[in-house]
Amino acid sequence: MLDLSDLAGRHARVTTMMERLDLDAIIAIDTSRDEILLSHQRWLTGFTPIGGPAAAIVFRDGRVELLSVWLARTVPAFYAGCGLPIETVAAYSPDAFAERLARVGARRVGYAEDGSFPASIFAGIGAMAPTPDLVDVSAEMIQLRLRKSPAEIAAVRRSCAIADKVWGEVGNIFKRGRRLYEVQADIEHLVRLEGAEGGFYLLGKLPFFGMPMRVLANPEEIVADARYLVEISPRFDGYYSQLTSPVTTMPGDDALHAAYSAVVAAKEFAQPLMVPGADLSAIALEIETFLADRGQTIASRSLGHFCGMALEEPRHDPSKPFILDENMTLIFHPVLISPELASLMRADTYMITANGAKRLNQYSTDLLESA
Repeated sequence: MLDLSDLAGRHARVTTMMERLDLDAIIAIDTSRDEILLSHQRWLTGFTPIGGPAAAIVFRDGRVELLSVWLARTVPAFYAGCGLPIETVAAYSPDAFAERLARVGARRVGYAEDGSFPASIFAGIGAMAPTPDLVDVSAEMIQLRLRKSPAEIAAVRRSCAIADKVWGEVGNIFKRGRRLYEVQADIEHLVRLEGAEGGFYLLGKLPFFGMPMRVLANPEEIVADARYLVEISPRFDGYYSQLTSPVTTMPGDDALHAAYSAVVAAKEFAQPLMVPGADLSAIALEIETFLADRGQTIASRSLGHFCGMALEEPRHDPSKPFILDENMTLIFHPVLISPELASLMRADTYMITANGAKRLNQYSTDLLESA
């Protein structure tokens, strides 16, 4: 359910950022229904575009306009009655954007997500006289979204609960002889039964590295004496979590047990270190040493990715300092590399608190063995 007070708080943070950067407007466009994209437009308006693109324009005075030709009648009626300064505009074209910006005499315009900003809109704005300066504010928008509000955290927690419950059924549906797409379809069905709007699911045989990652309709059958990785990332009210763990069909798989136990121990070791003000990239070095002492090697010092209204919001870049803050939500998964176990991980969703990282997924860390 859209939290209207939370939405108003987002608008206030955006306009404060606009004042700092001397921007007259910010444009965020959704051109795809791909669920893992950053969705700045949805974060600003709560609107899910189905059937075509939509855009949010935030003006310096705090007004927000939602542009789409797919608004029908119910969407304008909703916004008109919700008490928020969101105006609906039943248009979406280069001329429509230019006209909205010309109304306020925009000199400097920010845009988010360069990859989803159509060239035609760029051209339309560029043809305005006078032509406003266009400023990429993708990094600033991500910074605003990293620290989650109570309403956002509640949605992430609900997503985690769905992942936990569905993972509890994996032992019943992951059986030798079944095709991977059948298992994936079962997971999708169970996730939606629990109230999720969808999600991202990944099933594949270890090792992943050097092999194509087939995420759609994989016809391979589950076989004996093999190792797999299963990811369940539900999306609830726009918000993601992730729970990923290996499954083995090898009886007495001692090598996998040892590696998996080391990964779980490394995550538990790091939790109290992940406090506000700590550098995640420095913590990665400690995790690397922790695993090396146990005979394991990490594939990368990247410890995972932040999540919210995008599955990656953003991915941790270990080449740069990354300072943690309270109420960030993080998919934490050190990844191993070895000839047989490359890309082995255990991924859970964590929230950064004053006392360290709190694991929001409650599903057992026991290794799943399938008959």
